[in-house]
Amino acid sequence: MSDIDLRHLRYLIAVADEGGFTRAAERLGMTQPALSRAVRGLEDEVGVPLLIRLHRGVELTTAGKVLVEAARGITTAMETALRRSRQAAEESTRLRISARGCEVAAAEELKRGWAEPVEVLVTDRRSQSDVLREGGAELALIRGPFDDRGLDSDVLSTEPRIVLLHASHRLADSAVIARADLSPDPVVVWSGSGRQERDYWLGIDSGHRDVIVGPEVDDVLQMLARVRLGEAIAFAPLAMLRLLTLPDDVRTVPVDGLTDTEIRIVWVQEETSPAIARFVRYAVRS
Repeated sequence: MSDIDLRHLRYLIAVADEGGFTRAAERLGMTQPALSRAVRGLEDEVGVPLLIRLHRGVELTTAGKVLVEAARGITTAMETALRRSRQAAEESTRLRISARGCEVAAAEELKRGWAEPVEVLVTDRRSQSDVLREGGAELALIRGPFDDRGLDSDVLSTEPRIVLLHASHRLADSAVIARADLSPDPVVVWSGSGRQERDYWLGIDSGHRDVIVGPEVDDVLQMLARVRLGEAIAFAPLAMLRLLTLPDDVRTVPVDGLTDTEIRIVWVQEETSPAIARFVRYAVRS
């Protein structure tokens, strides 16, 4: 029997989840040609086609569906085994908590109030869930939707989201805007987002489906640039804006019909040690 690389199973899962190679490659942080070659290699190893390659995107063959379902269990089981092995060898009680840039201040505040050692790790939005699953951190502060496979979480706080508009926008001087009134406007979307996160950034996760997908961005400064150029509008949590000095040609307006953003403390479901449980209880009370 062939020795199939676990990475290739993860690649196949990503392609199946995203419905194509381009967005799957962005999610995995690799090039599309490299991902395509790896999946071709997996098909050679298995000995049957796993994907039907269409003009736009892909579909799983029957064999592909069977393998993807099994691969999810295989990769989760291996990740769990590796975490348990690392935890068994870890003598320190130090907890590591990952946070994106907008949540670092909240993580540092929790750290200051905790009597035991805590290390704050700065991670990007694309890899934060994987850092937990791979044992790179015991806890994470995550804002908005995320890949919660095998993870558990508690809500720490919620806050509303607003829209960023160019000062010349027809609704820039409004006191509040209905989400439906922004349907004609392209909306900035963050690159590499999964479908749930993508809907969140587009402002359609509450059920509103009439949307024009605007340009993709990788960071907050790119988001602001698209708004300042009048190319798109952007939905953002208030906390993100507290890190910025907005230019004079950008307006922020509350939106009726957007879901609130949540900050959650997240951990691996099957790896809740006493130290993790104590910290979660403390964080929720804080």
